[in-house]
Amino acid sequence: MNKVLAGLVLLVLLTGVCCQNLFADETAESGRKVFQTRKDTVITMRIVIAMSFGSRETESEQEANATVISPEGLSVLALSAVDPLQMVQEQRAVEDEITSRVVSIRMILPDGSEKPAEVILRDKDLDLAFLRLTEKVDAPLAYVDLNQAGAPQLLDEVLCIMQLGRVARRSHAAFIERVEMIVERPRLFYALGNHRSRQVVCSPVFTLANEFVGVGVMRKMTGSTDLSPDNIMVIIVPASQIKELAEQITPAP
Repeated sequence: MNKVLAGLVLLVLLTGVCCQNLFADETAESGRKVFQTRKDTVITMRIVIAMSFGSRETESEQEANATVISPEGLSVLALSAVDPLQMVQEQRAVEDEITSRVVSIRMILPDGSEKPAEVILRDKDLDLAFLRLTEKVDAPLAYVDLNQAGAPQLLDEVLCIMQLGRVARRSHAAFIERVEMIVERPRLFYALGNHRSRQVVCSPVFTLANEFVGVGVMRKMTGSTDLSPDNIMVIIVPASQIKELAEQITPAP
């Protein structure tokens, strides 16, 4: 009798493990399909920024991911990646005589070639910047259709895609996380785990059904001059809000 009972318990445990592995494999397979479909819509921007401190000016070069949202190369990313003062209160910047300006922006295309770009729209409240190429591309680029939006629920799994730097030969990478928070008012936004904050900024997020959720940006407490972790968090601005801004952009001639 004891042997039979022990056998039944072992069978139940093995069945549970097999089901868990099956679900995990299905999640991974769904993620891989989305990744293969969407990875070429994530590109890198090389940005040269000049910072002025009174009469002294210094230039620095940095790279940030952007999401292509039109076949002509219109792209969106976090404004804080283009304007370092985005996270600093304007009054404080004026008092300290700090200013910044974009010297140049170049989009690194999937084939490794580069084309110049410019910032055409900024939204400080949402920490979003829209960039447009100043030269036409030879062929239409892979892009995210903003009409194909998804609205994940709390604890749903989503996929985040990024492009790494030269050290990784500009390979694309991805990870799957669950939505940990949804804030609905005054503006809807999502949040993943804090341990993924650095990777989420400027990166697009998709549902496992291949729907566009939004882009990761920085959010700080309104009116605060304290840039401590308690006053700043990384959120995902929904596709619908990105679309509203994109519709304000005049098409390129």
